[in-house]
Amino acid sequence: MPLQDYDQHGRTWALDPRTGLLSPASGRCHGFAHVADQAAAALYADPSDVEPTLWLQYGRRRWDCATVTAHQSAGPNGTRRFTVEGAHGTALELLYPAPDPGPFDPTYDWIDAEADDFFLWAAGRLTDTASRTTVLAHFRSGFLPA
Repeated sequence: MPLQDYDQHGRTWALDPRTGLLSPASGRCHGFAHVADQAAAALYADPSDVEPTLWLQYGRRRWDCATVTAHQSAGPNGTRRFTVEGAHGTALELLYPAPDPGPFDPTYDWIDAEADDFFLWAAGRLTDTASRTTVLAHFRSGFLPA
């Protein structure tokens, strides 16, 4: 299933949901992938699912977004924490450094911060049912990569 690279918009990946592995691809995208240091992360909708489902995946692990909550927070030292909470407690906890915005830019705001951090963006999309429903509909129908 093709996914647009969240960080390199000219790149498209095919995600194998069973393994979590990415390979180069083309076609209509059904979500976004982020190539992280330890594993690929993705937020997507598989158009072949009988029941429309928005999926969050990290490596081989994946969660139906309707059954989990995701949170992202920042520590005073710049460390970020992304957590996925399910019915049985914390299903995933990632600690990672804040993305480097480069030289000081007085126009750098929350939109830029979200564009630089896949996990911040994903947590924002999963905050409420309306956001999840909108993203699910968009990803399920597919979009052309930028």
